[in-house]
Formats: sequence, structure tokens, C-alpha cells
Amino acid sequence: MPPRRPPARLVVRRKLPVAAAPRAVWEALVDLPRWPVRDRYIQWVRPVGAPPPEGAPWWSVGRRYREQVRRGPFRPVFALTVVEVEEGRRVAWQARYLWVDAVHAWDVAPRGSGALLVSEETFTGPRPLLAIARVVLRIFTVERMTDRQLAFIAADALDPPSR
Repeated sequence: MPPRRPPARLVVRRKLPVAAAPRAVWEALVDLPRWPVRDRYIQWVRPVGAPPPEGAPWWSVGRRYREQVRRGPFRPVFALTVVEVEEGRRVAWQARYLWVDAVHAWDVAPRGSGALLVSEETFTGPRPLLAIARVVLRIFTVERMTDRQLAFIAADALDPPSR
């Protein structure tokens, strides 16, 4: 019997230099309640269970969320689990949808007098599904959507919203 081929992998990686301190970029990135405000493709993001207490981080490994997104006529809801948090530097969550695993990670790194903000989505799953996903991601212009999301995070870092 021939060895099984590993699952297919698809990566969408985008980055944006930001003229703000890395800490300000990090604070804008992890401000989860702002996500639906700044990203028109996110309808809502809600914690599973009670939200964290006042002052506690939204991001901790194992914390779960549900997110509803707008993709054309579709409104899928994703179950998200935080899988990595490196305070001030990296956060990632994982989701599974239609036999495809996805990990979305964001990195914030110092760059000159500002920061570099990176978004990386890694999809793994059956080859036929990822072949379809490549087409769907192109149709929904996921790279442009990610670029807009990064730009909104950058704008929040440069001019934080009043609370």
C-alpha cells in the first residue's frame, strides 16, 4: 500500500509596516471588541461562556470564541480556540470548518521606529477541498480583506479609540 500523502496546505500571509510603537500595535490587535467595528466582514465575535473579568486579557490559551463573518451571501459561524499567546508579540487561534483546519496567527515585531504587523492564515485539509478553497479565497479577495483589516489595526494603533 502506498504511503498516504500529507494533507494539503495553503497559506495566506500579509504584512504591514506601522508607524506606531509595537506596544500600541499589540493593544490595537488584541482589542477583540473592536474587531467588528473596524472589519466590515466580521459580524460579531463572542466569547463562549462569560467574557473575561474587567482588566483580564481576552486572549489566553484555551479560551474559546464564536465568530460570524460576512462572505457574500454567506454568514458562516466559526468556533475559534486560542492556541498561542506570546504577550506583546504573537497571538493565534484555530478553527475547523468542513474538514479543513485553519490557524490564524498575528505577529507584532519592532521595525525601525515602528512595528511590523503580520497576519498568517494556514489551512490544512484534503487536497480537493483546499483546491476549492484556493478558488473561493480568490473570489472573496481574502488578501485584500486581510490588508484592510491590518490597515484598521494600524489606524487604531496610531489613533486609539476613546473608551
